[in-house]
Amino acid sequence: MPLTMSQPAPRRKKKQPGQPNSAKNRSKNQAQRVVKIIYLSILLPIGIVIILFSSGILTIGGIPASIAIDVWQDKTARSAYLKGDGKKLHDRLDEMGIEERIKAFYRPRISDETKLDQHIHQILYDRVGYVGEAYQVNSEGVLILKESQKLDNGF
Repeated sequence: MPLTMSQPAPRRKKKQPGQPNSAKNRSKNQAQRVVKIIYLSILLPIGIVIILFSSGILTIGGIPASIAIDVWQDKTARSAYLKGDGKKLHDRLDEMGIEERIKAFYRPRISDETKLDQHIHQILYDRVGYVGEAYQVNSEGVLILKESQKLDNGF
């Protein structure tokens, strides 16, 4: 039947509140949720690492991340590390003041200077096998002060 001026055009039904979404809308909403989950699963860990890094909490192999980055950026230290030359690495770290920076990081947790020094040298030993002159390695792979050093320190 043709429409005349007296007959209004048929109207589309408006969606009533409470009616379920169409399959297309549900699919779109699910896709959006998946995208949000993916973004969060990527951005959240990155954000946590940034917070830990900037607060100085994050360590790499026992070395504060900011210090490890400084060492990695130094050509001599990086080369010594990659070659496993613990003596050269230790000497370079000493020249750069890195050993003191690492000690400053651990000093609030380890107040005894001898234990602090042993801890720092243990980190170096664990990473590159460097044994400081004052230390020897026991059967468990732990650095201990040599007897002569114990006497010098009053032990």
